[in-house]
Amino acid sequence: MKFKALPLHFDRRTALGLGLALVAGILVFSITRPPATIPVLVADGPLPAGIPLGDLPVGVRRVADAAGLVAEDAAADLEGWTLAAPLAAGEPLLPSLLRSPERGVRPFVLALSLERDRAVLGELQAGDLVDVYVTVTGDAGPPEARRAAEAVYVVAVGAPVSGLAGEARVDLLLAVDDALAAVLVAARAQGDLDLVRVSR
Repeated sequence: MKFKALPLHFDRRTALGLGLALVAGILVFSITRPPATIPVLVADGPLPAGIPLGDLPVGVRRVADAAGLVAEDAAADLEGWTLAAPLAAGEPLLPSLLRSPERGVRPFVLALSLERDRAVLGELQAGDLVDVYVTVTGDAGPPEARRAAEAVYVVAVGAPVSGLAGEARVDLLLAVDDALAAVLVAARAQGDLDLVRVSR
């Protein structure tokens, strides 16, 4: 027995229904889909201050907004870093509490305010290392410049601001110990200071 093929008919109503169902499915998926989350670092247990984070229980939690927190991909960069204040279990790590290994060696902070053209045109940021040069102008002979300190860790940098004379100035905080603080204070009294950013 031979079967006769039935002609295919394009039903617009069926196609429209299928299209509407597809659109509805996409809308439901987009509405019910959980929001994207970002992994951040948290204290898996009590984290005391001053102890390298590599030796402490630091975990990961996913949050919707990671602003002001430490992203998970920063964990590998925290070797040797410590906390300035303790954290309880479950609390997130905050960039403001992190202390670099340089701060362990030089735990104090010295403020400098320099003209913009003497501070790398203000193109400095926290975490940079700078060499500090002092230029001394004597009564006889040309000015002499010498390096007063090298690889000084920049703790914080303020936005350039205009001084009383109209020149733009940059405010910085540098990590120092007692000896380095004495060197920089003496250099500041001897002449003009200039900063040179150096690579790690």
